[in-house]
Amino acid sequence: MAFDSTPRTVLWYLSLAGSEIAAARIEGEAGPEPGALVLRLSAAAVRRAADGVAGYLWPVEMRLAQARCEGGGPDVFFGGVRAARVLQAGRVLDALPLPGRLDGALVLELQLIHGTALRIEADALTLGLAPDAEAVFRESCDC
Repeated sequence: MAFDSTPRTVLWYLSLAGSEIAAARIEGEAGPEPGALVLRLSAAAVRRAADGVAGYLWPVEMRLAQARCEGGGPDVFFGGVRAARVLQAGRVLDALPLPGRLDGALVLELQLIHGTALRIEADALTLGLAPDAEAVFRESCDC
């Protein structure tokens, strides 16, 4: 797996399963990556890198460059993610660095709580905090 060369500090590790999608859109021509599928997570299931504490972070944005979707368009990308799998070069990625960028062909398989199954192929994935808000982290109360 090849992350971009920009030095970044990984603050969290994202697990798509257990996260919640608030909105999806296709980036317009004026955006930083025209045509990219942008998913806004209202609750991102994360582990804090510094100490491994699990919790939820919001708002998080996922940008999928050159995305090709099976199972529906942006109008069905909402609600909780029951199960997820991220594949790159035949490997399953258990957690994604946040902030971070993953370059190269990858596949996201999502099973949403409302029953929709989605398969997204993309050329790159960028994860970061939504630009219009401060990050909020809440520790999980799961026992």
